[in-house]
Amino acid sequence: MIDITTYLEKIFFDFKKYIDADVCLCKFKGLTFEAGTLPNYEDINIQQLYLLRYAFVYAFEYSQMYLSVLSQMSDVQQIFVTSIGCGSMIDYWALVHALECRGVKNCNIRYVGIDEIDWNYKFSKREDDEVHFLVGNAKNYFEKNQKFISDVYFFPKSISEFSSEEMDILTNGLESKPILKDRFFVCISIREDQGSMDRDMQKTKRIINAIEKNGFITEWPYTQYTYFTDNSGIVVFDSDFCYPQDVLDFVTNLNVECANYRMVKRNCKPDCKKYLNRWPTLKTGHIRYQVIMFERK
Repeated sequence: MIDITTYLEKIFFDFKKYIDADVCLCKFKGLTFEAGTLPNYEDINIQQLYLLRYAFVYAFEYSQMYLSVLSQMSDVQQIFVTSIGCGSMIDYWALVHALECRGVKNCNIRYVGIDEIDWNYKFSKREDDEVHFLVGNAKNYFEKNQKFISDVYFFPKSISEFSSEEMDILTNGLESKPILKDRFFVCISIREDQGSMDRDMQKTKRIINAIEKNGFITEWPYTQYTYFTDNSGIVVFDSDFCYPQDVLDFVTNLNVECANYRMVKRNCKPDCKKYLNRWPTLKTGHIRYQVIMFERK
């Protein structure tokens, strides 16, 4: 499977081709998540910069989550995953990477990813895996789904985007519909700042309560999460993670690539440098996640 460095280089090739056409970069200033705003993910160029900034850390975080899952599974000959808000399927790559890290060579993956946006730069599947990408709101999946069959239900940085209505549909399904596995996992990547984290964990609480009403137990308190006490570079923990230097140099000096800057050697707004020159996340300090194992009573 493609390594994360090559994946980023491929995205960068397309991104730089767009930038080199002398375009104004104002639209990228909205890629901040400030005040809860969400970027326009339907814009392929927004996708490119988003992935160049965040795919690296997400791939590492999700691989750590899957390593935790695998360490608690008695049989890893096959694994069924439902990923809700899967984006470009970074967590599918992360699962393959986790299996490789554990030296598991003959595990077949059945992966169903759901997202409202038909993302570009989705990871290609391995030959023997079964991979499906469904475009649409996850609530439709949970409404139509008659039973839960997966080993893992994965929320890759998506739990925060669920509305109250969507959470009602999700939890009603988890409470009332048959769950076929006697042991399964819910994996949730949560946000870092305390206020956002508290809101995310309230949704975790609702998920846990719903599943417990369906005859399962867990020892995981909804307020518990995993994080790294050492804010070191990701490459320290996994040498397979090498962020390409040419990409780093470009995206951290993005303001000078704007067509306006090239013409007059200055940006059109005082905040261009602040919002355009954001670093990719290359360290572990921002990582927060929950890997919750449920077992039938």
